Amino acid sequence: MSADSNIFVVSDPAGAQWGKASCNTERRMPISSPSLSQFGGQERSFCPHPSKRLRFPLLCWHRIQMCDPVTHREPHATIEDARAGGHDYEIVEPSASPILESLRAFGYSPQTALADLIDNSISASAFEIRVQLHWMGSSSWISITDNGDGMDEKTLVAAMRLGSQSPLNDRSKGDLGRFGLGLKTASFSQGRQLTVMSRTPKAENLHVRQWDLDVVQRTDEWRLLTEAPSEISESMAELLPDSGTVVALGKLDRMLDKVFGAESAGSQADFLKIVDSVRRHLELVFHRYLSRSRPVRIWVNGQQLIPWDPFLRSHMATSTTGKESIWLAGYEVVVEPFVLPHKSKLSEAEHEAAAGLDGWNASQGFYVYRKDRLLVGGSWLGVGGAKEEHSKLARIAIEIPSTLDHLWQVDVRKSSIKAPSGMLGDLRRIARATKKDAEEVYRFRGKQTASRLAKEYVVAWDAIGHRSGGTSYRVNRRHPLVADALSDGLVNKTAVERLLRFVEETVPVTQIGIAVAESLDSTKGPFQDEGLEVRDQLEFMHQRQIAKGKSSSEALDFLATAEPFIYYLEIVQAFREDLE
Repeated sequence: MSADSNIFVVSDPAGAQWGKASCNTERRMPISSPSLSQFGGQERSFCPHPSKRLRFPLLCWHRIQMCDPVTHREPHATIEDARAGGHDYEIVEPSASPILESLRAFGYSPQTALADLIDNSISASAFEIRVQLHWMGSSSWISITDNGDGMDEKTLVAAMRLGSQSPLNDRSKGDLGRFGLGLKTASFSQGRQLTVMSRTPKAENLHVRQWDLDVVQRTDEWRLLTEAPSEISESMAELLPDSGTVVALGKLDRMLDKVFGAESAGSQADFLKIVDSVRRHLELVFHRYLSRSRPVRIWVNGQQLIPWDPFLRSHMATSTTGKESIWLAGYEVVVEPFVLPHKSKLSEAEHEAAAGLDGWNASQGFYVYRKDRLLVGGSWLGVGGAKEEHSKLARIAIEIPSTLDHLWQVDVRKSSIKAPSGMLGDLRRIARATKKDAEEVYRFRGKQTASRLAKEYVVAWDAIGHRSGGTSYRVNRRHPLVADALSDGLVNKTAVERLLRFVEETVPVTQIGIAVAESLDSTKGPFQDEGLEVRDQLEFMHQRQIAKGKSSSEALDFLATAEPFIYYLEIVQAFREDLE
């Protein structure tokens, strides 16, 4: 570039793209400006391109570049550097191959990856989405086809760029995106090749772009390919509707079974198992979209998805205390607790379906939604305690606005969150109340069983009154746990008796009396807040009673009359039903 053709160009912040196309957001100024004099050179005229002589306020000046009258290119420094004294700096571009390979390690499963890709289709106003997992051995591939708005060439290139939209930007009501990374990270998590073909309404031309990590690895350049191999593009073109997009994932090294090899029957069987697990996962994640009055319809390998409502809202025996609004940073978070029906009120098919992907116990907890899309389901979020068998009917819906993504720490996969500290107290309160309501279902049925049995309770301690006055306490030798220990032939009975007598004679009765008097309302009951340990004790004693000749039902009937199980009839009842 000759000195005579050099001028400085200061660009508006909107003109982040350099070159002739960005000249419509640039202002030209002579080199003699005081703030630029340190760069040297001769005063020149404004950019000679007549259609580019636009004016912007000085405060909008953002970049400086040496501008050739023909090419309008070559950025060199920022206006901040010029004002601060022109400190030297370097542009350090990330190395393409290591960055893209690193993006494969975000922790997607095939299920979460495909859900993330479907988010893009829904954001593009698609109402028909077809997911197809094509088994072709080592050449297997996946396609996601939608009838959404489609993309022109410029929009497609932007979508293929890493970080295509900042998480700080406001998004439209129907936009399910977060970081502008999902299309790339979800795709690369499963395969090394991502191809996107799109067409806008009434457009004749198809637009195609492809990332191939093998090409990037070989060149270590950000080479976004402008065409795909014919066998890929032809297959995609057949799938593409009049308006919409096809996303194709190829070179599925992460998905194909590396143990058996891509061509073996074992690997094909695993591949086909993924189809079913993807279908069930999507039926949960998008169940609100699938059940709308104007639903989004989704197919997986030709099978239309049926929405799976984790709350059984349509069942008359499902109970709820109603919605509660909690305000966080000026935005509304809506929480609605549910207690699902007891097994006796469900048909066998309903009970099996309501168990969810991983069973009744695993499916209890909070279900967090963002714009009707499920982010996390079946988690107590660290505030609801352990997942206990007798609380498995408790499920709670939470609806959060996307404006609070940062406080909920929504991750790139949109499958992991963390409850904000400002909501922990409310969530803990709601979780405890809902679990208590769920436990009451089993407690009620357990009381019915105990009433039917009408047997005397077996306590752990007997109170012994003395003629001289006063009371002492003795371990009840008839308690099933004590009796079992004393009758075990492998145990030294004399040693056990000596241990019991030691405990009995050293019980700190006076200290206990003082402590109880001072904090009567807060005194803990047997195994309070230790539901899992009660369950373990019950399982152990149940097996011991069966070993002594009792049936399973007889053993549970007997244990239901003994401490501590008389205080936890809901646990006994839940255990009984698990065995049925």
